[in-house]
Amino acid sequence: LPFAYAVPVGTPVKATDTRPLPATGPYAIESYLPDHLLRLARNRYFKEWSKAAQPDGYPDEIVVEIGGTVDAAMAAVEHGSADSFSTFQSGSPSATRLTDVETRYASQVHTNPQATTIGFFLNTRVPPFDDVNVRRAMNDAVDRTRAVELTGGSEQAQPTCQILPPNFPGYRRYCPYTVNPSASGSWLAPDLAKARLLVAASGTKAMHVTVWSYTTFKELGTFAAQTLRSLGYSVSVKLLGSRYFSAVADSRNRAQIGFQYWAADYPAASDFLNTLLSCGAYRPDSGFNSNNAEFCDPSIDREINRALSLQAPDPQAASELWRRVEDLTVDQAPWVPLLNLRSVDFLSKRMGDYQYSPQWGMLIDQLWVR
Repeated sequence: LPFAYAVPVGTPVKATDTRPLPATGPYAIESYLPDHLLRLARNRYFKEWSKAAQPDGYPDEIVVEIGGTVDAAMAAVEHGSADSFSTFQSGSPSATRLTDVETRYASQVHTNPQATTIGFFLNTRVPPFDDVNVRRAMNDAVDRTRAVELTGGSEQAQPTCQILPPNFPGYRRYCPYTVNPSASGSWLAPDLAKARLLVAASGTKAMHVTVWSYTTFKELGTFAAQTLRSLGYSVSVKLLGSRYFSAVADSRNRAQIGFQYWAADYPAASDFLNTLLSCGAYRPDSGFNSNNAEFCDPSIDREINRALSLQAPDPQAASELWRRVEDLTVDQAPWVPLLNLRSVDFLSKRMGDYQYSPQWGMLIDQLWVR
């Protein structure tokens, strides 16, 4: 799996501050200034043993500047004071800025799909979202086109009703939360009238809901609040920065609804459906709960276990089963999936040999510097 690293015996599991650990790759950390700069230099002990597994890098040095605004970072590449920018690591520029760069520097801009889903989790154990019809109402009510606009526009994202990203193992387009749902599985527009009927039948209208919002995507927190108010709820927004993910992962906080972001660790449906939405992923009274929706459906869990058992001996049968698992999970609405991101990379004129990995994004160490 991607997150496995060889480290010396006795390495502490806690953060090592600015003292880097030894590494086995082509680069080593030369210096690190928190929140400002990371400098990588060639690892003099590295020998390429397999170009397919781990090729040697081309640059002698890689400097990553941290901080500042997204638009300022793009301007630095435009003016030649920086060589690369990626939304994969740095977030989305304004739609106006991106359009300008794509128009003026078309040959230097590269756009690729990411195996990433963004939306909201709905806590299935806390009112009002302990009622499946309220969860479905929220899915019916959200304007996914507006969510895409808030995240940088159609060049940077596409709407979805699903947990799995497109072109992912087990993916089949499916969307029951749209006006005029069809076999095509396409999302067309919100169905606010249907959503309001579901909320009225639930008896939860006017209940207070707190939206947990993440600063990097704070516009989506406001968007969620607006959608809930349109359904008749009283709403407040709790905005958090770097502490956001640890806070919502603490099931003792009982977050009702919050920003949900997941980028695939590896290309398998289980990385979403088992890691984030199985009964085993939910940890009550714990600060290490990966199942923010606190969702557990034993019948779906049985299907997950069947799919896992088939993954190695019969991948095709497993893929069909994962499709069924996702459809069943989407119907139970523990999330409000909104969009899948696209990665936009902008290179300076002197850069060459651009390569993109669906897993890791732009391969910086494979870039040529003219």
